[in-house]
Amino acid sequence: MKEWDGQEMTVINYFISEKKTTEFAVWTAGAVLGFFALLILAIGYFAPSFLESLRFECWIHRQSGLWCPGCGGTRAFFYFLQGKWGRSFMLHPVVPYMGILYIVYMVRGALHFLTKGRLPFMRFRLGYIYVAIAIVLIQFVAKNVLLLEGHYPAFFLSSFFHRG
Repeated sequence: MKEWDGQEMTVINYFISEKKTTEFAVWTAGAVLGFFALLILAIGYFAPSFLESLRFECWIHRQSGLWCPGCGGTRAFFYFLQGKWGRSFMLHPVVPYMGILYIVYMVRGALHFLTKGRLPFMRFRLGYIYVAIAIVLIQFVAKNVLLLEGHYPAFFLSSFFHRG
């Protein structure tokens, strides 16, 4: 990293300095969230029945019969953490998109520190969020059109509420 007040900027110095960037703040929040994702994965591995007991049926789906924009997101997250990326994509395509974006962002941030600032952080851009919103809206409309037309694959119906 660059020098700061006559001394080499380490990760700790950077963390306590006033020169933090938005990218660093997002990277730090991502590291904390990554820790919790690993914790959830460990709980799911050692006590899968505990995670199953926390599941509940979507209120919007129960009341209207339609899938809400978030339906399938939790299961897709768990499948993504387990490495079942195809199934994760089928349940909620924004989860693998955000997961891959997260991995790339975190690796670039780690490389930023390992190269002492020679490789810059990956820039946070609102376009990433706009793409995620578009994916959520497209899957929401597609799943409900398929549901209303009666062509909704049984895979989706069974995988939302049953272990699979």
